[in-house]
Amino acid sequence: MNPLIQLELIRESLVAVVNEMRANIIHSSYAAIIYEGHDFSCALMSADGRQVAQGLADHPIHIFAVPYSTREVVRAFKDDIHEGDLFLHNDPYTGGTHLNDVLLLHPVFHDGKLALFAAMRCHWNDVGGMTPGSLSGRVKEIYQEGIRITPTRICEKGVMNQAVLDALFNNMRGPEERIGDFNAMLGTGRKAAEHLGRLFKRFGGNGLLYGVEALIDRSERQMRARISDCPDGDYFAEGYIESDGSNPEPLVVRLKLTVDGDSIGADFTGTSAQTNGPTNCGPAMAFNAVGTIVKAFLDPKTPINHGSFNPISVIAPEKSFINARETAPCGGMAEVKFLIDSVVAAAMGQVVPEMSVGDLKGGANHIHIAGPRDDGGTYIHYEWPAGGTGASAGVDGSNAVRSYNEGDFNSIQSVETVESQYPLRVERCEIRTGACGDGENRGGFGLRRDIRILDETAMLSVLSEKNVIPPYGVAGGSNGAANRFVVERDGDVIEPSDVPGKVSGFALRTDDIVREETAGGGGYGDPLTRNPEKVAEDIRLGYLTNNQAKIRYGVIVGKDGDIDAAATAKKRDALSTNRISATLEIANEDDLEGPSRRIPIPTSLVEKLDISEGDLIELRGKAVAPLRGWARVSDGQDAVIVIGPVGIKLLNANPGDTVEVRAVQAAPDGVL
Repeated sequence: MNPLIQLELIRESLVAVVNEMRANIIHSSYAAIIYEGHDFSCALMSADGRQVAQGLADHPIHIFAVPYSTREVVRAFKDDIHEGDLFLHNDPYTGGTHLNDVLLLHPVFHDGKLALFAAMRCHWNDVGGMTPGSLSGRVKEIYQEGIRITPTRICEKGVMNQAVLDALFNNMRGPEERIGDFNAMLGTGRKAAEHLGRLFKRFGGNGLLYGVEALIDRSERQMRARISDCPDGDYFAEGYIESDGSNPEPLVVRLKLTVDGDSIGADFTGTSAQTNGPTNCGPAMAFNAVGTIVKAFLDPKTPINHGSFNPISVIAPEKSFINARETAPCGGMAEVKFLIDSVVAAAMGQVVPEMSVGDLKGGANHIHIAGPRDDGGTYIHYEWPAGGTGASAGVDGSNAVRSYNEGDFNSIQSVETVESQYPLRVERCEIRTGACGDGENRGGFGLRRDIRILDETAMLSVLSEKNVIPPYGVAGGSNGAANRFVVERDGDVIEPSDVPGKVSGFALRTDDIVREETAGGGGYGDPLTRNPEKVAEDIRLGYLTNNQAKIRYGVIVGKDGDIDAAATAKKRDALSTNRISATLEIANEDDLEGPSRRIPIPTSLVEKLDISEGDLIELRGKAVAPLRGWARVSDGQDAVIVIGPVGIKLLNANPGDTVEVRAVQAAPDGVL
């Protein structure tokens, strides 16, 4: 057989095994987060823990976490791995994501030697901890988030260690559901081993394994070629976690991305230290984020295996919140990972501007509503509401769906699943009017979902981001609306926490409504250049109101739905004239207050911007993404802003350049 044909057959056969693993998990799991939400991934790993095959539908957050975890198992057990062994792992500090994501590794042998691993990582709906669902916004240490499993052999040569399993499941809420999901993973591993056994017979043991190495080498050559086409240089970006749930200061990710020949290096030196809130992640996530975004920008269509990531190196300072150690909680690792994604995307937008894209809703938007069951146990309803995706050149963002860095993760729980299983009623689920980031191409709209409590008591926990600092727009586009999660009680809106988006066990009662409002995606390009017909279509669909179209796009639409072209041109001229700009001057050093960037705004601009000391603002320069910081009111009547050398690099600007100055609104005009 032609070697190239055989290589393609091997590749497709391995992906087919992974796809069948996915189907097995979906059809046999017990928890809705798995069979409805698809919060799981399946993969094949080499004997030394490299990624061999993963389906395109699998969750990108697992792409490099699974190999990292596999290598930790191999490191811990070395040559003491046998046929019939099984291993569990969820420890964030040694390659896990957060404690809810439990990895089962099934070793696969050929001719008596370890050849591959079948890997299943699934989100278990509860792994213990201080609140039902294990994830909440106000934890202080990882022990409050549940059971932590370092590399552990739970089956040795076919003999299951029931004592270990009992210790795990007896410390989790809803153990029958956890056991059901565990058994689904067990069966999936066995079927994967059977399929791989047939592939060894079909291609020969050496033939299959040589093919694996050839596929990894081919992916590496492809990625190196794509990187070589990019301009060499250093590219800078930064972004913020708005709160860790306990401390008032934000956390910053600072990145220098270096393209050098056929390799890319990401240096996160200067990133904030780990915190005692849940917004931390372990060492796998920074590499995961860089690898995910670089591949999405440069090589999105070729197979996913370890070769694509070999040209990438990452420096993530140990004990920073993107490379945390004991006892930092890591329940909010998705929020951290998606922030790193945003920062890397901002840098890659400078490397390949034609691929730049508006920012996304943030992390997973974990929302747990829990309460007592009739049998004395606890029901746990888990929501994961999607938001709008970012716009890009020539393409509007999509509404209330998953984004390119989330895989085949569903947008939201189905109403039928919620109402048939829990004492809850979904009273509203719709597009969130006006939530998009404006632009020549607008970002997608978030969603609004209202859930009524039917029992006498329940509790709410929320772990989310971008409730205060909204998704950014690019190339002159505006930010989308921020996330907002509140409770309606007797007609009043109640904030369930003094820290937006960070809630632990807020007491609910009959007829309370949990209102979920998710962020819109960032816009792309100048909103005043958007085709008025597209704005009118958004009005017709109910996505925008007439007033929002007028004040945000300068489009005037009459009661009959027709565009008033003359009034639109006049309004757009007025909006353009009223934009606020300033000249840059450089300071000796950047103005930083803790992790926060401060931007001095002269008093002559403060009134025009309608801001106060400490308000969030952004500067628009040559860089695709804006520079954000908090206003420091300074004396002066000239429209001059003085920033430090790093700020100048982040703007891709020079002293004397003119930048646009904007106040950042968590809720754009017309959005509650």
